[in-house]
Amino acid sequence: MPKNFSEVKNVKKVFPLELYQKWGLHVIEYLEDASKKDEHQGLEKEDRDWNAMEIKCVGLGDPYCELKFVPGELPEMKEFLEGIDSSIVEKIHDHLMDQLVGFLIHNRPLGDRPRLGSGFFFPGILFDTYPSLLSERFQMALRMGGAKAGKEVGVHLLDEGITEDHAVKRLIDFMEYCNVGKITLGETIQMKENCETFGLNTGEPTCHFTTGFLNGFFSAVRNQHVKETRCIAMGDPYCEWEFR
Repeated sequence: MPKNFSEVKNVKKVFPLELYQKWGLHVIEYLEDASKKDEHQGLEKEDRDWNAMEIKCVGLGDPYCELKFVPGELPEMKEFLEGIDSSIVEKIHDHLMDQLVGFLIHNRPLGDRPRLGSGFFFPGILFDTYPSLLSERFQMALRMGGAKAGKEVGVHLLDEGITEDHAVKRLIDFMEYCNVGKITLGETIQMKENCETFGLNTGEPTCHFTTGFLNGFFSAVRNQHVKETRCIAMGDPYCEWEFR
């Protein structure tokens, strides 16, 4: 274990970058030519405060996300923190929603991931889900966020003249394209291999975001609501939602 991580070569000894790519999370590359000494982050034996600043973001249309890590204060840190306001969040939201609606309506690719593919990162979903197991407030936040996103998607599709049945079909195609799960739609909605409950055993329905998203979408498209009645996290073979 290196004593410090000031040099890139020491960082590379500890963090297995290829593992992140194997999981499908992201491809990490150290920008050695653009980095100076002490511009990295790590766990080291000497006590130093590190700061991180995002320089580029895919959510804003950049080709990749770029972050700088340095010990101590960054000259640009104050301006960076003050610039994180609602307008930035809205830009990211609008950019991602344009991509999603473009896929659903015009079948445009969601994004260029030539090495990782289009699927979701299962452990990443679990990291987002675990806090909800301990906090009812976090569960509600996931449901509300999902409902808002689902309703926006449904409204966009209807505004474009898409019929209700075709809107539902496009949503299922999208979820399966992203490997969210294997979906069957009939009198109920059934989802096998649901990524939100993958590997969980909670004894109660745990698909908080998915339930919210489906509620938002079907309330906009068919004026219907859903309730989760079966869940893989409860030991069921699939997750299931009944229409209300």
